Amino acid sequence: MIKVDLILPSIISYQKYPKFQKFQGIQLFQRIPFPNWAGNWFPVWYNLKNLNKKGIKIRFLNYLNLKKELSKVIGIDSRIINNMIMKFGSVKKSLKEGVIPLLRELKKKAEYLIYFDNADSTGHFHSEVLPYVDRYFKKQILKDRSLYTKFLYRKRLFTDYYARNYNLIKNEERHTEFELVTKFQNKIDLSWNFAFKDYRYYNLLSRFLYGFTRKNNLLFHKPGINRKIILAANFTIKSSYKLVYYQRNQLLKLLKKKFNSNPNFSLGKISKKNYLKTMRSSMAIVSPYGWGEICYRDFETFIAGAALIKPDMEHLDTWPNLYKKNETYIPIPWKVEEWDDLFTKILADKKNLLEVAKKGQDTYKSIWTKKGNEAFCEHFMNMINR
Repeated sequence: MIKVDLILPSIISYQKYPKFQKFQGIQLFQRIPFPNWAGNWFPVWYNLKNLNKKGIKIRFLNYLNLKKELSKVIGIDSRIINNMIMKFGSVKKSLKEGVIPLLRELKKKAEYLIYFDNADSTGHFHSEVLPYVDRYFKKQILKDRSLYTKFLYRKRLFTDYYARNYNLIKNEERHTEFELVTKFQNKIDLSWNFAFKDYRYYNLLSRFLYGFTRKNNLLFHKPGINRKIILAANFTIKSSYKLVYYQRNQLLKLLKKKFNSNPNFSLGKISKKNYLKTMRSSMAIVSPYGWGEICYRDFETFIAGAALIKPDMEHLDTWPNLYKKNETYIPIPWKVEEWDDLFTKILADKKNLLEVAKKGQDTYKSIWTKKGNEAFCEHFMNMINR
């Protein structure tokens, strides 16, 4: 039996909710690990029995409440940084003065120390921790690993593309160069992406209630060719972080200019309740990049039975890779000038939208089958075996 301790962040971030600091009950609550809520850990919690049968015994710990005796295999979630920022003031200081000292202490107890980088993008990297861990896992990685040794504006390939091709390079833009030290590249590999998030709940109450059961009762909606909304693009234009949001801002501007007067299009921000209802009534849904390329909206689209329209994903590796061009999603190029005519063409072919919606949903459904659970367990076992 291989025992594995997984160290999770608190689900309550004082960075976001500083007023909670004064409540002692909240302080106790935040010391409890919630694997089905925190970060990316739902599929491990969901498959605990299956992993146990395969000889992997998992224990979830909160980084604020570590045990004196730890297992020889230890994994740590990078999002503990979000909790540490309240104390140290910045990500850089949290890494230097919080995470790295913790890794040094854990390394004294562990034979195998794993760092789970749960950041959203391919480009974002905590290269500072590489000397202190045995393996470094990310949800998505650039296919061309050599790009990690080059300067990229805002540390992302897509932001670098827009910076260089649309005259967006400005002195006030914050862009810090990072390098992935060549000698540590063999430590880096894929974990799993947002496909395995707990999408069973629709509000805080159902999230809480579903948190006590491992029954998978995802509510899929059958794709249909006669849905009343042709296209949904329910996100907003943002003025901050111009390079990160440039793509989505330009997409929404184009779609509003082209379709805003058409009642069969849903454009811009709406409430969560209406957002989910709209998805289930849509033929197609646009899901641009956000802080990273992979978004919750991608998998919500599969569940809703709509066709996913998304900027091309061919530059990255991820697992499970549900992004099959013109099969599970309809790609659009990063080049802004090509979008206008392309959207007209894509939306005119309702038969293709239906086929893509069906294929996307069927492919997503497969990861929650017995075979899909088995694949996740095998993937996880390969990650934690030296």
